[in-house]
Amino acid sequence: MRSPGSVERAVARVLLWGGLLSVALMLSGLALYAAQGDLRFREAVWVVQDRQAGGAVDVFSSLNDVCRGLRREPPEAPAIAMLGLLCLLATPVAGVGVATVGFWQQRDRPYTLISAFVLAMLLLSLALAGGA
Repeated sequence: MRSPGSVERAVARVLLWGGLLSVALMLSGLALYAAQGDLRFREAVWVVQDRQAGGAVDVFSSLNDVCRGLRREPPEAPAIAMLGLLCLLATPVAGVGVATVGFWQQRDRPYTLISAFVLAMLLLSLALAGGA
């Protein structure tokens, strides 16, 4: 059995390293984008008008778009930054997962059930949002 504060420390480590990884990926994508020298800043109105006209927009709006951008040689800088955002979104889910396992190992049934419920709601919301 683990010590009483070990679950909190494990969750804190997951959140810390997940946040640091996310920031590193976002900054790497931004730095690569700036280093490419093709800084195409567009007004939001133009992007919306272009999308309404059926034009392609340089926005990664799905996981498939991000994977496609990362598979290119060299990887697309906005895809690297978007991967950082995806890691940032996944970090709290991973933290709740670690908490669920930790509480289960400690045989703390109430907190295991609560964290499992929260994890199920997070995963359900991700699954439902993925179909939108």
